[in-house]
Amino acid sequence: MERFCDPNLPKTRVKRVFISQLMPDELVSEFNDMGIKTYKLGKTPNIRTELAYHPDVLVNNFRKGFWMCENDAKYIPKEIPRSMILESETELGQIYPYDCLFNNYRIGRTLICGKSADYLIKAYATYDEHRIIYVQQNYTKCCSIPVTHNAVITCDYYIGRALRANGFDVLTLKDSDTIGLRGYSHGLIGGCAGKLSDKLIGFTGDLNKYTYGDDIRDFCANYGVDAFSLSSKPMYDYGGILPITEVVPKGEEDTATDIFDIKG
Repeated sequence: MERFCDPNLPKTRVKRVFISQLMPDELVSEFNDMGIKTYKLGKTPNIRTELAYHPDVLVNNFRKGFWMCENDAKYIPKEIPRSMILESETELGQIYPYDCLFNNYRIGRTLICGKSADYLIKAYATYDEHRIIYVQQNYTKCCSIPVTHNAVITCDYYIGRALRANGFDVLTLKDSDTIGLRGYSHGLIGGCAGKLSDKLIGFTGDLNKYTYGDDIRDFCANYGVDAFSLSSKPMYDYGGILPITEVVPKGEEDTATDIFDIKG
């Protein structure tokens, strides 16, 4: 049995995730071996760079079980129930910050976003009485890895400063050319990772080959979270690993969802 995850922070072992169409088969095999079903998003025609394939650019988990995307999006896999998807009236654009309207994130009852965040995401956060923390960086999710409800890893100084001022524990890293992203000098740490359970964060490359791998391991360990390398290759920014559903623990069967036709 499974149920929808809280946005970005699963409470148990993850069962389904959104990943990039560009993610290699060896990483998909790692997910399969962990019992995780992957859904590869397509691409938006409105962005000409590799960001067009990034899940954290294409969709936003603005509410538990609900995902926002741009108007008339064709990149959502057919297996995903349409009742999970809300299309905004806006479309992504090639020029910053219009390429990152959905690139922000909710953890607990807090939305962390830039001023350019899609208006519907901010409207839902306000309606749900969530705190909104505005930051200068509009690639908010690209630059961040939620670890717990009050702990975040980021590679952006201003995100780190804003979160600390609001009571978060933050590990702030510098940019590193040990993260790959075609067409750019380097990728961003948030696009290399995603939580695969409450106690596990998966990374798209080998943390031993990343400049700040030991810092990440130590920070995560403070919260009982294991930082796990899914590949022996250098880190690559695929636009993140976005959890959709998680295993329902024994005794909580009433929280299961039947929106998917689950067959093993």
